[in-house]
Amino acid sequence: MIAEHVRHVVDRLPTDVKVDLLDDPEFSICEVDWPSLNGMRIHVGMPAFGRATRSVVLKRRLRQRSANFTRYIIAHELAHAFLRNEGRHADEDPEFAADALAAEWGFPQPADS
Repeated sequence: MIAEHVRHVVDRLPTDVKVDLLDDPEFSICEVDWPSLNGMRIHVGMPAFGRATRSVVLKRRLRQRSANFTRYIIAHELAHAFLRNEGRHADEDPEFAADALAAEWGFPQPADS
């Protein structure tokens, strides 16, 4: 179940990251099944006070992947949320930053991805 993998990843995040994400009322995480949506839009939150909402949307098909891959994807997406979809510094690619941070948290991209 995806929730168990999310719990596993969140339990291993540094305290400052957990606090930043979980204490943010604009942060949300959800699981969706894209094929069953038939073009329907998913609203995961509205920005408050001019800020962008930080949302993580996980595809239900992650259930079919290995635990290591699923946890890497969750950590990678949480890293994007923590970094607010930016790099750790001005010239860093956000994808590289999210991968690096996920690996730093103990969830490197597995070879079987």
